Amino acid sequence: MHILLLLAEISVTNDHIEGIVNMAFDHVTQIYNTRFGVVITQGAFPDLIVCLTEFSKNSKFQKKSLQAIETLKSTVTKMLRTPECPLSHRGADVRNFQEEGTNLAKQLTRQSKEEQFWYPILIAFQDVLMTGDDLEVRSRALTYLFDTLIRHGGDFPRDFWDVLWRQLLCPIFVVLQSKSEMSKVPNHEDLSVWLSTTMIQALRNMITLFTHYFDALEYMLSRFLELLTLCICQENDTIARIGSNCLQQLILQNVGKFRDEHWSQIVGAFVELFSKTTAYELFTAAASISKIAEPSSNVTNGDVTQASDASVPSEDMPDNMQPNGSQSTTSLQETGDPPAQSEARAELEDYRPPTDSQQQPAAVTAARRRFFNRIITNCVLQLLMIETVHELFSNDTVYAQIPSPELLRLMGLLKKSYQFAKKFNEDKDLRMQLWRQGFMKQPPNLLKQESGSAATYVHILFRMYHDEREERQSSRVETEEALIP
Repeated sequence: MHILLLLAEISVTNDHIEGIVNMAFDHVTQIYNTRFGVVITQGAFPDLIVCLTEFSKNSKFQKKSLQAIETLKSTVTKMLRTPECPLSHRGADVRNFQEEGTNLAKQLTRQSKEEQFWYPILIAFQDVLMTGDDLEVRSRALTYLFDTLIRHGGDFPRDFWDVLWRQLLCPIFVVLQSKSEMSKVPNHEDLSVWLSTTMIQALRNMITLFTHYFDALEYMLSRFLELLTLCICQENDTIARIGSNCLQQLILQNVGKFRDEHWSQIVGAFVELFSKTTAYELFTAAASISKIAEPSSNVTNGDVTQASDASVPSEDMPDNMQPNGSQSTTSLQETGDPPAQSEARAELEDYRPPTDSQQQPAAVTAARRRFFNRIITNCVLQLLMIETVHELFSNDTVYAQIPSPELLRLMGLLKKSYQFAKKFNEDKDLRMQLWRQGFMKQPPNLLKQESGSAATYVHILFRMYHDEREERQSSRVETEEALIP
């Protein structure tokens, strides 16, 4: 198999020589077609998979990449039909292999069989997905990865699912954890393209996988919720809204399966989401401006002034917002989603200052604009959370299934959101100060947050109050106290 790996390297390092690549791939496919059982008995199966993976990732010859990824896909069926493979449904079982003296079968336990055969194939798909250059090849790798998990994951033991989560599934989304991780995504035409295509489809497939294997994966619910929380708290509108949509789908598709402990975890995720998206900095932003705008010891005042006119590096800005507030090339309009951040910005600005005011907003440095935009992003995400709660818990099935204590706990989040927005809206001096500091073109407000949270809060509590079911009546006192403080 060392020869196979060498041939794979040829496809990468000398891919300009098409004849060599074709010859190398022909040799690999010949071994694949005629000596597959020998490859398994010699313990070289992982090497064969690595070889096909390298062909799939070659950047010059898409035709060979597509052929290689299709060969990887067919490996699953071929493996399960090859008698030499202990996973084969057609061959002898492990006991027969042991009786025949097959060393491979003697050493294999059920768990090690998963690692010996399933893991190389699955990690190959993930490798192509994460590091391949061609969009179509990456898309196929993503599809084949989750198709394989959904079709054959029913017999995977719990320990193996844990391995897959740590080493296969979770790493797909590691780029969302920090901007430095995003910069590590290699050789992609545009990171925004990768995020808006591969990333979003992977997230949706994760929900499908969890729903399909709920009984086997329900112990991972908190991990899935953490992943969705990470997506929703992104500055990128597209990912945030898709994360919210996937959270709704996870709940809607499994609502009848959830037990009390599951609902506790779900509401706990909303507690974290509301906390992370509350724009607490609104009350301290004006006082913090002087610290943000302070030049470092090796930067002159002239340099700071010049920075206010310079473009801000994209990795430090919300993905669809430039320093002047205009839409960048990663606008949601490209993906068909509503431009929520622009709409929220307009809603925050719809209060007009007094006509006799002669003051103008201050010049905004690049650092200050980044700080302001992060606050605005939280305002947008808080509205998204209120909208998500309204849509989810106005659904008859979801409302009927969630225990009353957890629903009241959720209502407490809406109440806090309402009180926060009301406090900010009533502080006219603070709003005017933010406007003068260049926070927005007009003094900001949180009118939609105040009205939306209050409306949802009252609507659901009234529904609980009039609900005659015993489960709701048991919390009647708490419901009344929430309605009439």
